[in-house]
Order: sequence, then structure tokens, then C-alpha cells
Amino acid sequence: MIRYALRGLRSQWTAWLGTYTILALAAGLVYICLAHRYTVTRPAVVAEAHGLGVAQRELELSGVVVSVFTALVVVPVVAVVGRSGVQALRTTWAQWRLAGALPRQVGATVIVTVSLVAVVSALPGLLLGGVAAQPVSDLLTQMAAQRMGPIAVEHSPLVMLAGIAAVVLVAALGAVGPAYTAATVPAVTALREPCGGRPPMPAGRWAIAVGWLLLCGLHAVGWVVTGPVGIGGMLPTNDGQAAGSALLLGVWAVIAAPAIMPAIQRVVTAPLGRAGATASIARRSAVWRGELGANALGLLTLGFTFGAALLSSLQTSRAAVRAAGDPGAFNLIDSYVLSSIMALFAVWSAVAVIALASRSREREFAMLRCAGSTPDRLLRQVAVEAACHVGTALLTALVPTAVAVLGEAWFLWRAGLAFTPRFAWWQMLAVAAVAYVVLAGTLLLPGRRALRMPVNIALAPE
Repeated sequence: MIRYALRGLRSQWTAWLGTYTILALAAGLVYICLAHRYTVTRPAVVAEAHGLGVAQRELELSGVVVSVFTALVVVPVVAVVGRSGVQALRTTWAQWRLAGALPRQVGATVIVTVSLVAVVSALPGLLLGGVAAQPVSDLLTQMAAQRMGPIAVEHSPLVMLAGIAAVVLVAALGAVGPAYTAATVPAVTALREPCGGRPPMPAGRWAIAVGWLLLCGLHAVGWVVTGPVGIGGMLPTNDGQAAGSALLLGVWAVIAAPAIMPAIQRVVTAPLGRAGATASIARRSAVWRGELGANALGLLTLGFTFGAALLSSLQTSRAAVRAAGDPGAFNLIDSYVLSSIMALFAVWSAVAVIALASRSREREFAMLRCAGSTPDRLLRQVAVEAACHVGTALLTALVPTAVAVLGEAWFLWRAGLAFTPRFAWWQMLAVAAVAYVVLAGTLLLPGRRALRMPVNIALAPE
């Protein structure tokens, strides 16, 4: 089984290239968080902190917060990317069935394949995390306790294995549903199924989505009812709860993406249906991507939410403190760096999923060429399609961002500060611009190949 999985990976390595990249970055982020946690809990470091008057909880707090935020992004991203990789290669699994493979063999091979991809990806990810662990740990230490100097990161083999295991486990769990589908759906049906469409969201994913939405509601009710607790400096000690609710909503958008994102995209892009043939075709192409396209939109929404909600909440807090007459420094550089990394990671994951959904676009462009489309019109279609994806995710992300901003402003107002909502518009638009350029380039690659490829070859049976 492992031998066949390795052969499949060697022959289809280009299809898994985006997945390799995402899982490697995920492994690096996980290792950084685990290494920092392991380092600051060593007895020698705890004793040094105690001698400087720094409590262990204070030393660990920033790392715990960053680890939670990292988990909120990494876990859904890894699960969705692993799932999308399996879905994009559904014809391969169908061919295995036609060749005589048993359903249980196909299902097990899918899980083994995803696990091997995760292991192979995690190794360079650990190297990347090992290089970045020290500067990130120094940054987290300064955020937690400026009295502490740099702490040498301890690179433990056990921590490395834990990082690999975490990525492999999440990726394999994300592939369980597609593995079951590959093993049970008739092979002929899988081969005939078009790339697009709206297959129903699996019951297990529905259950997770409903449970997560309930968690979002309980979290929001909790901080609304509790209100500000204590004052640390000029801010409540439990500040930032609204941003937490916003991030939970962003994760929910990823979980429930197949159920909500196609409908949102149809509504957002409806004016394009009356804006000419090129715009109308681009809209239909963006909408007709099935679960892969919906997953990409969910990841884009998460990326925009993470960057905008966190930074907007911090800017709202800074405005309230300054309105109260405290002109002291309010350093947001650390938050800018960390939120940008997480946001761009989610955006790049969405691009990887879009790339998987675009593997058969040469045939689509060839059919449009037969219908009379010119190369310039096809390129404009790609530009409009990328705008459809980015615009839909950006507008969807405004909902959790508004929760973060308005909730934070109201929370601080209850604590006796001014009501000063602030939106991180420029930062949000900057991330959106980067996402658009990268996504348009990704969609353009099959378009350029299709323009150079003879129509008869592009339309030939696979």
C-alpha cells in the first residue's frame, strides 16, 4: 500500500505541490509555538524569571496566546488543504477502483497518501521553524516580560516529533471524509462527475459547523454578560474578547464554507451577470467550482478576518486609551508581524486550493476559444474571476471584523473609556491586494498554457 502511495506521489507531485508548501509552513509554525513553550517552562528559565520578579504565568502568556491564534488558523487550513488535495485527484482513486482495488484498499491508500505528504512536508517545515524559532521566541519574551533578556531556544527531538505528529494527524483527519467517498462512490460516477457543482456538505462537517457556531455564540454571550473585569493599566484585564469571537467566526466560515460560500458569492457577484459576456462567464466560472472553490473562499475569509479583526481591535483599544488622556506608547509592531504571517498563510492556502480546482481549465479555455473568445478576452476573464473570489471573501470578512471592532469599542465603553471604533482598512486592503495578485497569477497559468496549446489537443479525451 505504501509502495503504491509513493508511486502515486511521484507521478502526481505537481498536483500536490501547493499542499506540500502549506503543510511545510504549518509544521514550521507549530514547531515554533511548541519550541517556545518547551523553552520557557524549563526549570532554569523559570528560576531566572523568578529572580527578576517575573511570574511563570506572565512569561508563558504571550506564547499561549500566539499558540491559540496559530491553532485557530493552522488546524482548519491543514484539514481543508488535505481534504482538497484528495478531492482534486478523485479520478485517480476511481481508476484504482476500475483496476480492481477493493474499497477498503482505496480508502486506506488515500489516508496513507495524505499522511506521507504531511510527513514529507513537515521535514523542511521543521528546518524553517528551527531557523525562525529563536527570533520569534525573543519577540514573544519581550511581549510577555521586557525585564527578561533573550532566552536560548531548546531544540528537543521530542518537540520535533510532536510537531510532525500534529500536522500529520490533522491532515489525515481532514482526509477521512474524502477517503470514505473515494472508497464508496461508484468509480464510473466519480469519473463522470464534472469539476463544478454543489455537492451536499457531509453530515460530519455539518455537525462540526453547528457545534462550532454554538461555541461562537457561547463565547460572545460569555464576554457580553461578564463585561470588563479588573483594570490592567487603562484596559480591562479580559480585553480582546470581541476579537476572539471574530476569529472564531472566521474559522466557522472555513468549516461551513460548502454550505454558505456559494450562496454568498452568487449574491455578491450578481451585478456581473449583467455586465457583459466576459464578466458573466467569469462569474459563472468562479461560482461553478464546487467544494474546492467554496473551501478556497472560506480560507480567504479566514485570512482577511485574522488580519483585519485583530489589528482593528488593537487600534480601537489604542484610540480609547489615547482619548482618555494617556499619550503613552502603544506598540503594534509585534501584532502587525504576527497577524500578517497568519493572514498571509491562510491566503496562500486558499491560493493552493484554487490551483487544485484549476487543473482542468485548459479544456474550459479551449472550449471558449472554439466559441469565439479572443486571448485578450480570456485574460480579462481571469482577472474578473480573481476579483470575484477576493471580493466575496473580503465582504464576508467584514462581518466578523465588525464584531471585533464594535464589540471591542462597546466593551471598553462599559469600562468607562470612550467609544472609539477603528477599522484597519489599509491593512485589510493591502492583504486583499496581495491575495488578488497571487490568485490572478495562479489562475493565469492554465490560461497561458491553454492559449499556447492546440485546441484539438486540449479537447482530446484524457
